[in-house]
Amino acid sequence: MAGYFKVDKELIIVFLLVAIAGFIFFFVYNQRAFLNFFYLPVLVGAYFYGKRYATSSALLSVIVISLIAYVYPDTFIHGHLDSQLNLWLDILTWGGFLTITGYYMGLLYEKKEKATKEIRLTYRGIVEMLSLVIDSVDKETQSHSYRVSIISAMIAREMRCSEEEIENIRIAALLHDIGKIGVSSMILQKIGKLSPEERQHVDIHTKHGADVLHPMGGRVMHLIPFVLYHHEKYDGSGSQALEGENIPLGARIIAVADVYDALISDRPYRKGLPPLQAKEEILSNSGKQFDPNVVKIFDSIFPKIDSEIPLIPARFDF
Repeated sequence: MAGYFKVDKELIIVFLLVAIAGFIFFFVYNQRAFLNFFYLPVLVGAYFYGKRYATSSALLSVIVISLIAYVYPDTFIHGHLDSQLNLWLDILTWGGFLTITGYYMGLLYEKKEKATKEIRLTYRGIVEMLSLVIDSVDKETQSHSYRVSIISAMIAREMRCSEEEIENIRIAALLHDIGKIGVSSMILQKIGKLSPEERQHVDIHTKHGADVLHPMGGRVMHLIPFVLYHHEKYDGSGSQALEGENIPLGARIIAVADVYDALISDRPYRKGLPPLQAKEEILSNSGKQFDPNVVKIFDSIFPKIDSEIPLIPARFDF
């Protein structure tokens, strides 16, 4: 049913453009020359919606002009040398070119969309593979990135981020620990307190992660600030001294989701906290380590977190 209404909406937009062109048509002196204006709604339909809507727009334009020519033939005929035959030949030629143009422009759009979809699927497959590699580095935190991505997306959606922003935040959350690939497994799985040198080695994983992602280019560049700054603290006491809203929103969201999941997860050196206790830990650090607005949203979605995250995902849903 939702798809049906979407189709109707798109058709209305395209047909409205045709109606506007038809209305303007009455105020133009040289109507035959103005027929080229009807290419505009056809090209718009092709570019945004595909050949079905472009062809529909072209056929509607031909019908509108044919009706006008039939009811008001004098609007097209100028001078005694002009004739009804010439009029209908002109309309037939124009309508044929208009329909063919709409069809093939729409076909090109659909081919472009298909290629874009294939690229997007490849991109998502690479992200999924990288996420699996990240979790395999630290056996004790398997599926951590997946859970962080789900929680981050929930927060971003509740904060009314755009769909593109939500997707970027979700994918960045999947890759937020990619820098750990360069950290020794002995350090990651060490039981007991890390030495200052070991702690420094772990702390630079965000910069290393950004360095790993940078050569990929493209839309991945939008993710790098989220990966690079997700350990920054809201009060400015983090390693790079970014403060408040100078920290990218995606990084502030991932920071909350990352710490929460880390707190409830078992580690070699401690048992995970109960979810309610972990939540209180997050709330107590609002305004210090975490953005108060993000924490407020996290608190509001907290009752839904368990139901949104399957215990063992069959595949990453992003």
